Amino acid sequence: MTLKRWFVLLLPVCLLALGVSLWFLLRPAPAPETPAPLYVLADRGGRVAVYGPEGREGEPVRVYEIHTRLLPEPDQQRLQRGVPVYTERELQQRLEDYGL
Repeated sequence: MTLKRWFVLLLPVCLLALGVSLWFLLRPAPAPETPAPLYVLADRGGRVAVYGPEGREGEPVRVYEIHTRLLPEPDQQRLQRGVPVYTERELQQRLEDYGL
């Protein structure tokens, strides 16, 4: 087999491999999945409430005597929107940060 014949046979294989490599390299990365929060902290009647899987629909699991009006403005706004909490430790830390 001559060199020219080898070149003609290998060129399409190399171009295909290059194309597949570029496709994997340049394709957009899949968006990472955000896990569902275990709890959600929110303002309920001016106090910090914890909503979670144990509570009935729309009812908090627990309401703390942490008055939201005494918290800094950014914390008040976040609690109005709902603060997702993903672990028990994070829940404890956030409650301590709010003054529990």
